[in-house]
Amino acid sequence: MTQPSADILLRIERLLSLGKQQEARSLLVEYVKQNPDSARAWWLMSLTLTDIPRQMDCLQRVLRLDPKNEPARERLAILMRQPKGLPTVNPFTAVGLAAMEKPAVVETANRPAPEPVSRQPAVEQALPPVPPAPAEPDGKTPPPRKSKPKWGLVLLLVAVFAIGGLVLLNGYLTQQREAQAQALSLQKTLAIAQTLTSLPLPTRIPTWTASPTWTTLPTATITFTPSPTPSPLYTVTRTPRPTSLVGAVVGLYAPDFSLTEFSTGRKVMLSQFEGQPVMLFFWATWCVPCKGEMDSIKTISQDYKADGLEILAINTAEDPGMIFIFQDTYQLAFPILLDPDIAIQTAYHVVNLPRHFFINSTGMIVSVVQGEMTYSELKAQVEAIKWRFPTSSPTP
Repeated sequence: MTQPSADILLRIERLLSLGKQQEARSLLVEYVKQNPDSARAWWLMSLTLTDIPRQMDCLQRVLRLDPKNEPARERLAILMRQPKGLPTVNPFTAVGLAAMEKPAVVETANRPAPEPVSRQPAVEQALPPVPPAPAEPDGKTPPPRKSKPKWGLVLLLVAVFAIGGLVLLNGYLTQQREAQAQALSLQKTLAIAQTLTSLPLPTRIPTWTASPTWTTLPTATITFTPSPTPSPLYTVTRTPRPTSLVGAVVGLYAPDFSLTEFSTGRKVMLSQFEGQPVMLFFWATWCVPCKGEMDSIKTISQDYKADGLEILAINTAEDPGMIFIFQDTYQLAFPILLDPDIAIQTAYHVVNLPRHFFINSTGMIVSVVQGEMTYSELKAQVEAIKWRFPTSSPTP
């Protein structure tokens, strides 16, 4: 029988409290392979490591999975402030596992003052007192002592000034390089913005108003055409959907729209993907949860490409230069649609980002999800809409 996950984590915590980090790390490696979304496991993994960058990586994973984990956030801030050259302190030497929840406070106010130590070297203390110099005969004065040149102090000052000059020169050169890099980046951004501003802007889609009246469902007209040659037995003509059946809620057909694709400048309409499962993703470059799930969305797009899944990422009124930098950084392959006047965001009643609309091949909204989604959550929603329904007329 497989041991429950909670029992495994309790066993790992007991090993850590006993100082058996190596054995605990071996169990954690196997556990994390099976449960990569366990924030508690990544927290325990950070406690078994002695390398500060690897500890910070584990804590960042904890915050990605559980943004409200304050102990992980506080410990990550402490590690980020720690100098890189200092040795890593083992967190289990004295206070145990519970001490990692919050940083220990060192009490210094009540420490007793150290006993004064004589600055006189021990060798000098052991020597007998020096007898006084013999007195000079009357009428004679002792010759003046010659002062030795203090070359050591001069060389020390020269070295200090030389090091200070090198530090100032290095700081000046670094500042100049940063200024040049910023200037080149600004020129690149301005060039991109100037190129992208020539793209045609999308037109505003009229808003919809739900009607409380009952209407009939779309009807089909069947026409029989006798012919000596083989021909289709019948054809299906789709009538427009009633307004009462269209809306940005679950159970209704998704409102159609026309937006400009960022990379190509072509017009993209939602209705052109009828017959395919579609995921609408409202996002922005400043949205932290949007960045957190971008890798999962890329993976879902690749895994379900054979099933015809189409992901439309709708950006809400952002500068084209920022979108270009974001797309180049994350290497996004799915279409990014521009919504500069927030017309589509308003039509779909999107207030907070990110927001996901999962639409099946008939154009009906199956589910709406608010907030960051993991890969497993995205997969469950896509599995529910990936089945295709026939949209064309059958042929013999």
